[in-house]
Amino acid sequence: MSSSLPALEPFDLVLFGGTGDLAMRKLLPGLYFQHRDAAHTDHWHIIAAGRQALDRETFANLVLESCRQFVPAADFDEAAARRFVSQLDYVSVDGQAGRGFEELKVKLVDPDRTRVFYLATAPDLFTTICTHLAQAGLVTPRSRVVLEKPLGRDLASATRINEHVGAIFKEHQIYRIDHYLGKETVQNLIALRFGNALLEPLWNGTWVRDVQITIAENI
Repeated sequence: MSSSLPALEPFDLVLFGGTGDLAMRKLLPGLYFQHRDAAHTDHWHIIAAGRQALDRETFANLVLESCRQFVPAADFDEAAARRFVSQLDYVSVDGQAGRGFEELKVKLVDPDRTRVFYLATAPDLFTTICTHLAQAGLVTPRSRVVLEKPLGRDLASATRINEHVGAIFKEHQIYRIDHYLGKETVQNLIALRFGNALLEPLWNGTWVRDVQITIAENI
């Protein structure tokens, strides 16, 4: 398959929660697509961090099986998937206790590369993981941190997370992700508001106190 996406600059991506459901169902299969279609992926370095004690080969086989299961058959290329998992790495890390961050540091050898710390974990771990990253000297000017929803459980906990993470990373280094906001049904709310002469004058801060979106899942 010919490359259709531009080449990315060399980067290190550390995926906390790397053996979790979100990583295996969504994030790693999504990275497979990016890797399959991008040019010059030799400088990619994707490190999964999880609590399980796995070697690199065992983890790579788990990801390969996840791609087989969760990537649509029409889009799955066995050879491309094997190339993708060959560039994966794994380190056993306990984000709560702080174990494994020195081992992670060994794998991040170039501070001038872009570093992305993707926290696909429970929100209770956001602050502790960021603290351990800082204590291990892993936060550089070219670092980024991605916080996967939910960002806390209420306004107070979200504020605490923002303040704590903001003390370690500058605001331009912080990315807050809620993949449901990209779904078509949610995006259609914009068209519904501004395309409806009855609703548009009413859907504003004067008349709407708050907006609650409930996503019902079996998982």
